[in-house]
Amino acid sequence: MSEIDLTELADAIRPTLARVYLTIRRRSPFGEYTAAQGSTLATLADHGPMRMGELARREAVRMPTVTAAVDVLVGHGLLRRDPDPDDRRAVQVSITEAGRHELEQLQAARNEVLARAMSGLGDEHLRALKAALPALRALRTQLEDVDETSALTLSPEE
Repeated sequence: MSEIDLTELADAIRPTLARVYLTIRRRSPFGEYTAAQGSTLATLADHGPMRMGELARREAVRMPTVTAAVDVLVGHGLLRRDPDPDDRRAVQVSITEAGRHELEQLQAARNEVLARAMSGLGDEHLRALKAALPALRALRTQLEDVDETSALTLSPEE
C-alpha cells in the first residue's frame, strides 16, 4: 500500500488543475456557447453517439440540463439526434462534421493559450509536465469511469 496520503495529494492537485483549466477557458472563449455545451461536444467527439441519459450521466448533470445544451447545439447544426438503432423509440445524439470543426477550432485556440504559457517555463518544468502525462491520463480515466452510483454522490450540477 502506498505511503502517499491521497487526500493531501488531492488537496494539493485539485485547485491547481481547476485554476489551469479555468484560466485556459477564460483566455479562449467558445464564442456564444457555454462551458456545458463545449463539454457536451467534447464528450460526444470522444465517446461517440449516445442516448441522452448516458450523456447526462457522463456530464454529471440532470436531464433538463443536458437537454437544453443539446437543443442549442442541434439548433446550430453541431449535433444531431437520430433514432437509436437498438430501440427506435429512443434517440441517440451525435456530433456533426460542423460540430467537430467547431470543437477543433476551440481546441486549437486552447492549445495556443497553453503553449504560450508553457513557453515561459524552463526545460525542467517542461520535462516534468511531459513525464506527468501518463499519470494525468490515468487519473482522467479513473474520474470518467466512476460508476453511476458513485457519481450521484458527487452532487451533480443543476
